[in-house]
Amino acid sequence: MILLVLLLVAALGIAHALEPDHIVTLRLMKGVKSYVFFGVSHGLGFALIALPLTLAFSFYRQAEIIGDVIALAFAVLLIYGEIRGVEIEVSPRGSGVLQGAFAVTPSKVAIAIIASEQGLLIGAISIGLFILTSTIFIILVGVLLTFIPSRVEKYINISLGFITIIFVLLQTLI
Repeated sequence: MILLVLLLVAALGIAHALEPDHIVTLRLMKGVKSYVFFGVSHGLGFALIALPLTLAFSFYRQAEIIGDVIALAFAVLLIYGEIRGVEIEVSPRGSGVLQGAFAVTPSKVAIAIIASEQGLLIGAISIGLFILTSTIFIILVGVLLTFIPSRVEKYINISLGFITIIFVLLQTLI
């Protein structure tokens, strides 16, 4: 049973890394060093801040809005930069911790519930595995995005921006 829980946690970590707001943020960064810093700082933001805040979000909807605003801002920046032909680069320093801490996503809520039902040791291992898996895959996605051909990069970035806006709005409405 514990193995199944850990496999589910790893799958949630991968799914979390592939969420549109992370991909949009990665598109606004340049270089593997930025991707690594973003992935690690995102994991730290989740570990230090987001998990306790997940409990608060059930009582205070306003806190969750901060994460939605951050995701929407990055999506709009990406779309604006591509339409205007302006290169906008976001620093991974603040963005990773902010998204890790304030962006409440279904995968984060699921991992918090799973961890709380597994007892202290397995719960802590589950959270650690989620952070490790999502961090590794965020970095991997960033590296893979560098292989997008320049002739289609603009269209992909604009599409990603709109997908993120739709993702956040649907998440807010549901």
